Amino acid sequence: MFLGIGDFARATGLTVKALPWYDEQGVLVPADVDPATRYRRYDIGQLQQAGLVRALRAAGVPLAEVRIVLRDGGCPHAALRAHRETVRAERERDDRATAAAERVLAGAEHDYTVRLCTTTRGQAWVGIVEYVATPEDAEPTVAGPDGAAVGADVAIEGALFDLYASLQAAGIASTGPFWLDLGRPAADTGAEVALCLPLSEPVPEGWSVPGRRTIAGVREAGRELVTEQPITDDAPDDGTAVHPAFAALVRAAADRDLAIDLGTLRQHCPREVADAAGGESCGAVVELSVDVVVE
Repeated sequence: MFLGIGDFARATGLTVKALPWYDEQGVLVPADVDPATRYRRYDIGQLQQAGLVRALRAAGVPLAEVRIVLRDGGCPHAALRAHRETVRAERERDDRATAAAERVLAGAEHDYTVRLCTTTRGQAWVGIVEYVATPEDAEPTVAGPDGAAVGADVAIEGALFDLYASLQAAGIASTGPFWLDLGRPAADTGAEVALCLPLSEPVPEGWSVPGRRTIAGVREAGRELVTEQPITDDAPDDGTAVHPAFAALVRAAADRDLAIDLGTLRQHCPREVADAAGGESCGAVVELSVDVVVE
């Protein structure tokens, strides 16, 4: 039994305008086409196919995937699950981007105080370098010891543990909290981040953390610009929160007619800030600093 295009459209809920397009796309091809009038007729058995097309398209499944289901015998359940996973990933990406934008906007509204500080002696340090991949549609990731991608925060915690453990095993003590050396651009969209610890004296020549890319050196005495970025409960410090603080450093350098070395940009260990009146903690801040170039 055949149905004309109008009756088929009424029976399936698809429009008379959509049916020829589905035919052209090879998704829902009519059972018969009059060679003279090009009038399309559909078999009664195609009602189920049409219902499947309508359901999958209403759910947002791409036309190419619907075509595979109807023409090549693909699994409609698998197509729907794959689309749902794509939508979930896109929603998470959008949520991350929105949250990052909110943090940047909140940071832009903060009144930054930039200090010009002077160090009178050199500071020995040692660090571990991590490569952080930062594609636009995903969270920052780092290649773990087994080669698998892990979150940047997890990788940094692991690197810090390895660094402390290796220093302790060698009888070397750090003299303060860690900092992240952010001024290490990589060749692609990612970046290199060095997790560093201050030391009382340089590590022995050739010393390294097993299985880790280890760097060491001595920061010379000089001047640096320093500011602080507040960390709120709904805006964790994940690397995006320091951007407004970085802009504040650059503006302060320009206002003071100072040249700064962006390759020395450092994000220091977050710390609690006490309320001056009551002595209780009123939040956490992360400190950002950059060296002033000696002219």
